[in-house]
Amino acid sequence: MPQHEECLAFNSIDAETSLAYAYQAMQQLNWNILYAIKDTLVASTPKSWKSKGQRVICTITGDVLVIKSEMVNNEIADIMGLNKKNTIAFLDAYEIAASADSVAVNDIKSTISALRAATMEKATEEREQAAAVDKAMNLSGSNLYVTYAIISINILVFILMALNGAGIIEPNAYVHIQWGSNFSPLTLSGDWWRLITNTFIHFGIIHLAMNMYCLYTVGIYLEPMLGKVRYAAAYLCTGLLASICSLWWHTETVNSAGASGAVFGLYGLFFALLISNLIPKSVRLALLKSIGIFIVFNLAYGMKSGVDNAAHVGGLIGGFIIGLGYLLAIKKEKQEQKLQWLLPVVILLSIGTAYAYLGQHKLPLSDRQGIYNTITAAAYADNDKFIISLTKFDEINALVDSTVNDTTLSNNELVKRIDNTGLPKMAEAAVVLNNTKKMNISPALHSKAGMVLDYIGLRTIEMNLMKEMIETNKIEELMPRLKTNRQNATALFQKLLKL
Repeated sequence: MPQHEECLAFNSIDAETSLAYAYQAMQQLNWNILYAIKDTLVASTPKSWKSKGQRVICTITGDVLVIKSEMVNNEIADIMGLNKKNTIAFLDAYEIAASADSVAVNDIKSTISALRAATMEKATEEREQAAAVDKAMNLSGSNLYVTYAIISINILVFILMALNGAGIIEPNAYVHIQWGSNFSPLTLSGDWWRLITNTFIHFGIIHLAMNMYCLYTVGIYLEPMLGKVRYAAAYLCTGLLASICSLWWHTETVNSAGASGAVFGLYGLFFALLISNLIPKSVRLALLKSIGIFIVFNLAYGMKSGVDNAAHVGGLIGGFIIGLGYLLAIKKEKQEQKLQWLLPVVILLSIGTAYAYLGQHKLPLSDRQGIYNTITAAAYADNDKFIISLTKFDEINALVDSTVNDTTLSNNELVKRIDNTGLPKMAEAAVVLNNTKKMNISPALHSKAGMVLDYIGLRTIEMNLMKEMIETNKIEELMPRLKTNRQNATALFQKLLKL
């Protein structure tokens, strides 16, 4: 931090008298004298529109008075030279103070002695408060290995998903579904594990960064207080409950992911601990205010479109309820009693809630494979090109239908339409579908393309049979073949519609 220091030698007076002159100089400059320790005085300069104030330290070392001014508000540089101005102003005021009479000096010495006593008393009080806080929160007796592990897993999953095409800024929802987001049609039709995996998946780097920062902010308090097992269980259980609440709230298809539900759960849990007298009042009120602001702001922010506020509320309520149970356990432990049954009950109730909801809202498996095929296909590079090819085929097939099924045409006109439109267009469709063989698409889509080619072949045979029947007048002989061909084409087309 930027600072400036000056020294002043004194020989004819003792150290205590020099310190009294320093005290009086600080008073003359209207500095706020904060505390006194042995041969040291500490003061702060007044704040103004152009300065946040500096800390000034006056120390007696032997027969030298050292005055130091330093920035204490994260300033990078002392551009206006305030530290130097403070030390020069002090030295000038010190010279004036040195002319004070002995009665005034003695009074100041008594004031300094009283300030030393008050400083010691305050330091003792702060040590006792710190000890009480540490006893309640165990801040010095634990590391943050679980918090760091959760953060690391989230970051690692994000990197792997990004390499898989999930998107760093703009997310690819299909990739997120493949990795385990809470996609309701799949979660409710058997993929129960998505209720947990989605708490380690994020829609973009900003989403990840915000959640991990909030997790760390609450983790530095909760992991030491709860212990690693209870803390990890709280993250997973509140994340599970948040996911269930998201499914319950959204009546339409939802694709949800992110650690925010679990993070809100941890904040709800912490809130439950803070409304008790478990934590000393000296820090409890400040933490309550901070957490209250976090909860209100983020719930308000969650009202915007695209944010799963239902998961936030579900995690918050679930965390608060779990926190009440943990509070009972912590109080019993301080009385040297252990509630070993509590953690298993919390876990079983969370799992039981999820199991009951999934059982009552289970979706049929009939459309599941189609959903999986769509999701799998979307992850391939040429998926969009393939969709364009299918659209082109649909247009050609509709045109051929209008040609073949036009009952207003005469036989000669129908033959011309088949020769000039039907057969050339089906040949064109065959070229389009054959080109998909080189595309980077899923095996399921390659199989679908093959079935479309088979259908094109059947439609081509159909038109050739119709043409032959007109030209040779062998209607009775060729009609059975035509009917069979049409039945096969219709059955194949219906099968394609289900893919």
